[in-house]
Amino acid sequence: MLPLGFIIFPYLIILISNLSKQKSFFYFFINGFLFGLGFLIIFLSWVHNPFLVYETTKVYAFLALLLPVFLSFFFGIGFLVYKYLVLKLHIILITPFVFILIEFVISNFMYGFPWISNSLILSNNIFGFYLIKYLGTITSGYLILLLFLLPLMFSYFISIKKYYKQLLIVYSPLILIFLLPIFSYEFNQKTNNKEIVVEINQLVNPINSLNKKNIEEKIKQLINDSKADYIIFAENNFPYLINKNNLSNFNPFIKENKKVIIGSTTIQDGDYYNSFFLLEKNNIQIFDKKILVPFGEFLPFRKYLNFMETISGSIDFQKGNSERIITTTDNIKLLPIICYEIVFDKIFKNINKKEIDILVNITNDSWFGTMSGPYQHFYISRIKALVANKSLLRVSNNGISAIIDNNGKIIKSSKLNKITQIKYKLKIDNKKSYFSIHEILMYYLFIIFIFLMIYSKRKKI
Repeated sequence: MLPLGFIIFPYLIILISNLSKQKSFFYFFINGFLFGLGFLIIFLSWVHNPFLVYETTKVYAFLALLLPVFLSFFFGIGFLVYKYLVLKLHIILITPFVFILIEFVISNFMYGFPWISNSLILSNNIFGFYLIKYLGTITSGYLILLLFLLPLMFSYFISIKKYYKQLLIVYSPLILIFLLPIFSYEFNQKTNNKEIVVEINQLVNPINSLNKKNIEEKIKQLINDSKADYIIFAENNFPYLINKNNLSNFNPFIKENKKVIIGSTTIQDGDYYNSFFLLEKNNIQIFDKKILVPFGEFLPFRKYLNFMETISGSIDFQKGNSERIITTTDNIKLLPIICYEIVFDKIFKNINKKEIDILVNITNDSWFGTMSGPYQHFYISRIKALVANKSLLRVSNNGISAIIDNNGKIIKSSKLNKITQIKYKLKIDNKKSYFSIHEILMYYLFIIFIFLMIYSKRKKI
C-alpha cells in the first residue's frame, strides 16, 4: 500500500481541487461516495464469503455489497468538509484529517466497524510500530497519510513559507508528543519477571463438523499430552452446547497444574452466549462475548428485518455482562477477547488500571475463507497488542494463530488452514501502555487542529 499511497493521494488532492470549482454539495458527496466505494469493495472483498458457507444463503451473496455501499456514505459526507475549506495549502493538511475523521465515525457509529484503520498501512515495519505504539492508531494514521502528500508539499514550498506560523502552531503539539516518551516512566518500569509455558492449538475444524466426538477426543488427547502451563484452543472449538448451570462436560479436561482456555456456545435460562472458558482444577471461569457481530450473532431490528432470518438465523446471541478480566490461580491476569472484539479500542480502556498481564484472543476466521479477511484481522490484532503494550496469544480455528510480544513482534505464527501447535516460554511483561497513559493528549491535539482550521478559514489564509 505504501508505494500506491504516493500515487493515489496526490491525485486525490487534484480531484478535490477540481471539485472546488463546483458549488453543488452533490459533486463533493458523489465523488467521496465513489472513492469510498472503490476502496471498500477492494478492502472488504472478503465479506461475501460467509454467504457461501451454506447452500441456503448463497443466493444472498450479493447482499455483501451492502456493507461497502453503506460505509461509502460516510466518505461522501466526509468529502463535504472540503466545501468549507480554503483549497490551497490547507487542503494538504486537512485531507489526512478528513480520512481519520471518517475512520473515527465509522468505528463508533451505531454498532461500530473499526476494521478500517489507516495505521494498517505501516503496521508491518519498525517505523510504523513506533508511531502506533506511542501515538495510537488515530494520530499515527494521520501522520502516515500526511507522508503520502510530501511530494505535493514540496511543490507548495512558497505557500508553506507564507503560512509557517500556522504550521508551527499546528504541528508543535505533534513534536511534543514525539518527545514525551523520553520523560515517560514507561522505560523505568519493572516487570514481574514471571514466565509461563503456553501452547496454542490450531485444529482447523470445519465450521459445522459432524464429527463432534472425534474433535472432543482430539482436544482431550492434546491436553493430556501437553507439558505447558496454558493450553489454548480457538473460539467455539468445544463442539457441544454447554449449559452454564451444569459444567460437568468439562470435568474430563481439567488436569492438575494445567490451565485450559477454550471457546464454546453456552445456554442459560434459554439465552445463548458466545463464551470464553478458563478451566483449572476446582476453578472454572466464564467470560461471555460483549461485542456481537450484527447479522452474524444477532439480527438488528429483528421485528422489521425478520425476512433476513435465512442469513442470520432465528436465534440471537446475548451480550455478556461479566467483567472483562480473568485472574488465574497463579495470579496471572488475562484480558479475554473473542473474535472481532479485538478491533474495538474501547475494550482496552483503563487497561493500565486493571494491571492486565496478557491478551488472549480466541477467534474463528474460517467464515472468511482464504481471502484478505483473515490477514486483515490478524494485523489489526497485532496493532492492538502494540498499543496495549501487552503480549498477545491469538488462536484462530483455521489461522492465523500467533504469539505476539508487547512490541508487536511476531514470535511464532501459523499459516491458514494448516493444523498447527505452537509452544513457547512466555515472559510476562506487564509494563503500562504509553498510549493509554497519554491518550487524552491525542484528542486535545485534534481539537486544536480543528479550531486552527476554522480560524484560518475565517481569516482567509
